[in-house]
Formats: sequence, structure tokens, C-alpha cells
Amino acid sequence: MEHWNITLYFALYSFTGWIIEALYRSWTQRRPVNPGFLFGPFVPIYGIGALMVLLLHQVMAPLNPALQFLAYGAVLSLVEYAAGEFFERAFGLKLWDYSDSRFSLRGKISLPFSLAWAALAMILAYLLHPLARGAVAALDRTAALAFSAVFLSYFAADVTVSVISLRRFRRDIAYLYERYVTLSNREVQRIIGSFRRILGAFPDLNRHLQLNLNEHLKARLDRMMGRLSRTLEAAVADRRPQEAEYLDIVKDILAHPEFLRLKDFFHHNSSIYEHARIVSYLSYRVCRYLDLDYVSAARGGLLHDFFLYDWRNHDAPDLPREKFHGLEHPRIALENSLKYFTLNDTERDIIVKHMWPLTFLPPRYRESFVVTFVDKYVSSREFVDEFRKRRKAAAGKDASTGRATRQKRRPRRKRETKDL
Repeated sequence: MEHWNITLYFALYSFTGWIIEALYRSWTQRRPVNPGFLFGPFVPIYGIGALMVLLLHQVMAPLNPALQFLAYGAVLSLVEYAAGEFFERAFGLKLWDYSDSRFSLRGKISLPFSLAWAALAMILAYLLHPLARGAVAALDRTAALAFSAVFLSYFAADVTVSVISLRRFRRDIAYLYERYVTLSNREVQRIIGSFRRILGAFPDLNRHLQLNLNEHLKARLDRMMGRLSRTLEAAVADRRPQEAEYLDIVKDILAHPEFLRLKDFFHHNSSIYEHARIVSYLSYRVCRYLDLDYVSAARGGLLHDFFLYDWRNHDAPDLPREKFHGLEHPRIALENSLKYFTLNDTERDIIVKHMWPLTFLPPRYRESFVVTFVDKYVSSREFVDEFRKRRKAAAGKDASTGRATRQKRRPRRKRETKDL
């Protein structure tokens, strides 16, 4: 083939691949999708794969079709694997992932898709390419050269712009990983909004990014909680429930008759009311220390467990028995809070996200993260204290039972001796 013919075939089959991907992605996502990493209507991996199949077909045409099928599937799988490896090494992004498939290799290629590529290759070699070859042969050489030159110029520009965009996307991802905890909600939404096209083109990338984001967030928050541990310990050791500023912030909640009902429901080792007050006060102290919105932390922390039922034995109308309390009670607490109090966005986020990572979406605000981890810290202490108390009680009971048993046995032995 002449070089301009190679260019024309590459353009034709890259465009055909774009049509296939656009139809498939749009159908699976129920919305129009521009597939591939290029902005224009071309998917180069299809063009490269088609050229390799056509070159191989010149050699394998006389062979058994079954052998051709296997060879074409192997070659196209190699192209797909190489492309996946390139994007992962060059940009640190996994654009597609077949890990859920039973027969996959490192998530980059999958047996069902390899068989599909082999079938497309047979259709290309025996049906599509003869038609394309006739159309290209009918072109005037000057027109073919002109089209090739225009396409190559456009393609080079599109690749350049797309690579710059992909690098910017990678940079924004790294920035989001690094600064998510400190970013404003508007900034987070702006960054996520810029991902819309690439995430639509490669939906598996969304899951990949979510997993990595959660891992980065957990690592950063673990480090943050390590730095805050001494502050929390000091606050636990020096709790001053009568502190005027704190009480002034939450006095309307503490005085509300519905909230006072929380005293009637046992929680970890006391009542929901006592647990909520401790979480609220510690969150207030930590956020005040970190120069955060300690008012929202105090109020949101106090309302985070505003549910009026026994979480160990619940049923309708509060929460149906089959529902999982850990996932459902943040929503119930938010609904109850909105009935009686006016909440800002931070306080709402604190209440509904305090069970993260059980909730899929992470908190939006730094204050929410503080309350989330203070709640886990306090709950852990309460569980440990309750466990120790029960063990101590059980040990005391065993000891008293043992003494009583020994006391009963001694007289019995004396009576038996006397009878003898």
C-alpha cells in the first residue's frame, strides 16, 4: 500500500471504531458519549489494530479461517494490552479495567472481548475492507494526497491537545488527592465537573479514581488523626461541660424536649444523649484548636445520632427490622434534626456523612471529617470501657460464686466426717 493509502485506511477505521464505541458507550450509559481520549471522532487503537490485521491477512489469507480467527484475536489483544500499559505508565491512569471478568490479564485484556475483536477482524478482512479498498482505489491521487495531509495535520493537533488535556486531568487528580480535605465544596465540584467527558468515555476510570481517592483520603486522615490524638486525649482528660462558650452554642438543642428524649435510649455504655454530648464537645475543642468552624462542629456533632429508638432492637415505624442501622440512622438523624432546628450545609453534611466510609460519598467539609473521626474515637473508647466493665463484673461474679461454692462444700465435708 502507498503511504497515503495507509493514512486513509487508518483514518477510516479509526472513525469506524469511534462509531462503534460511541454507540456502545451511549447505549450502556443512556446518554450521548464521545468515546476515546481524543476530542475528535477518531479512536486510534481501532485504526492501528485494523492496519495490523490487514497486513497479517496478506500472509494468512490462504490458511484455515479458524487459525486466522485465533491469530487476529491474539494480535488485537496484544494491541489492547500495549495501549492499556502505555496509558498506565505515561499518565498513571487505568482507562479500562476487565478485572471483574473471570478470564482477564491484569485487567487490561479479557477473553470475551478478545473473541469479539477477533470476530470484528474477520468481518473487516472479508467484508468491510474489500469495499473500502475499492473506494480508496477510485480516489484521484491528488485528492488522496490532499486528504492525507489534512488528516495528518488535524490528527497531530488533536493528539497534542488531547495529551495536554489528559496531563491536566492527571494533575487535577493528584491535586484532588492531595488537597481534598482542605478544598471548598465549590472547588471540588469544579474539578469533578472537568472530568465529565473523560469519565464518560472511560467509565471504568470512575471506579479506579474513587478507590484511589478513598485510599488517599484514609491515609491522609489517619495521619491527621495521629496529629490530633494528643489534643483529643487532653480534651477527654480535661472535659469541662460547663464551659460557657460551648453551652451558649448548643443551649437550644440541649433544652429541646425531643432531644432530651435521647436520655432514654441506651447507646454504647451510657445513653445516646451522653454519647452525643461527648462527641459534640470534643469536636468543638478540636475544631477550635484547628481554627475551623467549631460552631457547626458542635451543633452537628450534637445532632449526629438524633434517632429515637434502640439500635440493637428496632422495628417499624422507627426503622424496619431488615434495615441496617449503621447505614440508615444518619438519614433519620438528619430528618429529625430538620424538624426542630435550622441547619447550615456543614451541619447537614456532618450528620449525614458521619458514618463514612460506610457511606459511599466522603464528607465535603473538614469539620465533617473531624466529627466523623471523633465519633469513631469516642465510640471505640466507650466500647472498650463497657467491655472492661462487663469483664470485671463477670470476674467478680465468678469469684463470689467460687467462694460461695467453697463455703457450701466445707460444711458438707464436715457432716460427712461426723456421720462416719
